[in-house]
Amino acid sequence: MRNKQQGFGLIEVMVSLLILAIAVLGFAAMQGQAIKATDESLERTQSLIMMRNMGEKIRLNPTAITSYQTTINSPPTSAPSVNCGLYGNNATACTPAQLATAESYIFTQDMSNHGFTVNLHPCPSTGGQDTNNIMYSWCLISAWDNTSPTIGTDADENCLTSQVTNDDDSITKGGIYHPEAKCMFMEIT
Repeated sequence: MRNKQQGFGLIEVMVSLLILAIAVLGFAAMQGQAIKATDESLERTQSLIMMRNMGEKIRLNPTAITSYQTTINSPPTSAPSVNCGLYGNNATACTPAQLATAESYIFTQDMSNHGFTVNLHPCPSTGGQDTNNIMYSWCLISAWDNTSPTIGTDADENCLTSQVTNDDDSITKGGIYHPEAKCMFMEIT
């Protein structure tokens, strides 16, 4: 006796649908990860462009580094009275420190408008606060999401690790990203 089967059975259709559902769910999860990676890349690119611009301004005005640090780390709530012709209609001559304050104000406002927080610190991997060190440099740190643009040991909050030295005062490590940090830094020498 011959068994003539015509079409598909219900079990075969259900197995096919299960396999298709698993494939679609896998694809959807992969799309979610791709979107997350694209967003992170956009954040890094925007931050890098703005940090490069500010880094060049700091390199052009190195005598006012403390004014840059003060204004970037504690941005004023209103625009400085002397704008050096950077904003507003009145172009006035200004000192390097006044220029640094005006540029830093615009920079911090721009970064804030894009959802970034920013700080300027001595780089932990180059000798800390000792300006006599030939490797001394500054770190411009930008952070987003729940990360702060700071250097420290709190992996849930800080962007970079602190400096660690050996018994002979040589630097072992420092300035390493915390694993879950959403930030980036640029060394300015």
